[in-house]
Amino acid sequence: MNKKIIWSVVVAAIIIFGFFVFKDKITMFESEKTNPEKILNSSFPNEHIEKSIVNYFLDQKQFSWKTEVGSHRFCTIENLDPENELFPFYIWIYCGEYAMENGELKLLSGSSGPVKINYPNELSFYYYMNKFSHEKPGDGSRYSEDVKRIFPKHLQQKILTFDANAIAQKNKQFSLAEITIWESIKDAIRNCEVKKVFQSHDRTVQVKLKNGKEIVGTEPQIDDVMTLISSAKTYCNNDIMIAIE
Repeated sequence: MNKKIIWSVVVAAIIIFGFFVFKDKITMFESEKTNPEKILNSSFPNEHIEKSIVNYFLDQKQFSWKTEVGSHRFCTIENLDPENELFPFYIWIYCGEYAMENGELKLLSGSSGPVKINYPNELSFYYYMNKFSHEKPGDGSRYSEDVKRIFPKHLQQKILTFDANAIAQKNKQFSLAEITIWESIKDAIRNCEVKKVFQSHDRTVQVKLKNGKEIVGTEPQIDDVMTLISSAKTYCNNDIMIAIE
């Protein structure tokens, strides 16, 4: 057999072998992740816009607040006009404050209603929360009048007949999943199972365990994970690598 043909066969075999090894490593890495399943609304142009809007409202005390130390706050939004891909957006928002009591999720407080939200620069990544602005209908007798003033005509009937219970239930399911994940992060830190921690400005916490698995969750308050790590250092023999956005 010609030497060139033999060499070509050998090279091809090496490439094929390497492909399957690389594929197996990628599959193994993906199987080790235990990221939460986010309950997001695909009717927004992209996930980043939705997350930014949610984070904005979490900082607005008229929508989201705390009545108990250690409680968890989450907001869920629905795009009332999915055909629209640019600001302003017209949304329905539900924010809830929750706590775990005897293994059950308890609603402590909440707010729900339609909102118009705007942002001046469509090309930005919405990092500047102070650039957002919003307008919502007043209470009582002003509600119907404000709905007609703030929202486009084709959305007004949809708002007046909106099923608020459905979005409240969606927020509760999401909150239960996130709180459960946060508890698993706390347990991992306390049990000295954590190798690396990444904390972002939106309270997202990524934890890499010593066994290679990864957990992604949301801390109740910014730097809660840092407090846990500081406490664990008194009895864990290893230093946890920390990165902050």
